Amino acid sequence: MDIRNICLLGHSGSGKTTLAESMLYVTGAIDRMGRTVDGNTTCDYDAEEVKRQISISLAMAPVEYKGCKINVLDAPGAFDFVGEVMSALRAADAAVLVCSAKDGVSVGLEKAWKYCQERNLPRFIYVSKTDEDNADYAATLEALRAKFGTGIAPVAAPAPDNSCIVDLVLNKAYQAGKGGKTTEAAVPASMADEVESLRAELMEAAAGTDEELMEKFFEEMELSAEDTAKGIGIGVRDASLVPVVCGSAITGLGTTVLLQTIVDLVPAPTAMPAETATDESGEASIEVARDPDGPTAAIVFKTISDQYGKYSLVKVVSGKITGDMNLYSTGTGKAEKLGRLYTLRGKKAEEVKEIACGDIGAIAKMDRLKTGDTLCDPKRIVKLAPVPFAEPCYSRAIAP
Repeated sequence: MDIRNICLLGHSGSGKTTLAESMLYVTGAIDRMGRTVDGNTTCDYDAEEVKRQISISLAMAPVEYKGCKINVLDAPGAFDFVGEVMSALRAADAAVLVCSAKDGVSVGLEKAWKYCQERNLPRFIYVSKTDEDNADYAATLEALRAKFGTGIAPVAAPAPDNSCIVDLVLNKAYQAGKGGKTTEAAVPASMADEVESLRAELMEAAAGTDEELMEKFFEEMELSAEDTAKGIGIGVRDASLVPVVCGSAITGLGTTVLLQTIVDLVPAPTAMPAETATDESGEASIEVARDPDGPTAAIVFKTISDQYGKYSLVKVVSGKITGDMNLYSTGTGKAEKLGRLYTLRGKKAEEVKEIACGDIGAIAKMDRLKTGDTLCDPKRIVKLAPVPFAEPCYSRAIAP
């Protein structure tokens, strides 16, 4: 199965958890969509999160869409919990920055952009709450371009009355239906000029990523949907283009377009460049290829300890992990017998037989494992880059 790993980043209150809930509902992973105000969302399950109606911890929400498994990592937006954002960035292969159409470019969005830029991480922007009062998609788009440059490339646009979302790559419109599903519709006549202008800009941006596409664009003054998607994909991988999707997570309008965009444009984990690691001494540099048949190497990017037990969340960079393995831990300096393996969806754990290359999962009851440890084949000991610490918000001197 194809795999995509994304994290949802952005300012607190921008709608990240609701978007994750919408993705779960639209794909059939849950049969009832929860709301943060009701305290029944999949990702905000801790008592404090329910009470305060904000995300405090990183949560997983894997979904399946058209044969592709998308591991969604919902990170908190409050600055107090930036460590959770760092954990999400360590495991994700791309980020979806959530931006409210009511608030425009927020401080939280700027910080998320900075974190992605430092890592040269492929990123998308999802403009949320397009159907709410005082929402202005056009103004938000202009603010994004003014702040982040011409690499901002809208691949979707909402109708003025929010009756549909237009996919600019395919030149098709979609309306919200029952159960969060969307149905294809005609592009509104009132949007014809706007859509034509946005599509021309998108084609030009896509053509600028590849010489062959540029030549074709100059000859024909347009690109096919396939060529446009190819060019955008190249731009996403080298972080020169940032696609912008929009919608309303509550109604599900735009969620399917986002899922399709993720499947089409986010690089598969095995297509990502090799990771740079070190040997056991921490001195010699080693490249760890993202090879499903290579020696096992995985990073522990988060540890969860609660009333349900202890889980070590891992991202498998090379090889695979099975429950009967003995893997060397860089934290303990010895081989560790693994426990049961799980995939987490919020607080629900489903046991699995293996965690494949590029996938994310959890190992239960590994008391000696810590966040940042590497699990690897004892015959090829490597230390993967640990989870980075964020810069402190303030410093304090403590007298002896």
